[in-house]
Amino acid sequence: MDRTAINVCDLSYFADPKIPINPAALLLQDFITQDSPQVTAGGMVDSGAVVLDGPASKDEKRVDALVELLQTVLGPKKIGRRVRCYREGARGGWSEIAPMKAKVR
Repeated sequence: MDRTAINVCDLSYFADPKIPINPAALLLQDFITQDSPQVTAGGMVDSGAVVLDGPASKDEKRVDALVELLQTVLGPKKIGRRVRCYREGARGGWSEIAPMKAKVR
């Protein structure tokens, strides 16, 4: 399975100064570790991403569900757009995961 990374700048929008814990940290607690590497995808300043390397990252269905949740539900509701997610290619480069369609609720 290719590695997946989530955009750090987009995750920062989930923080709320009135709440002592960032909801994104709770969401990602099984997907990342204290030592999770960060990468830059696409060479843009705001494309820094944290690589999912925690225990849950070994389950492809859970990773796909997380990406879908960030891109179609939480991102549009909280920041008005999808959260950018990236997948590592066979030769080590990173590319953005194609946008998923928003869920109609």
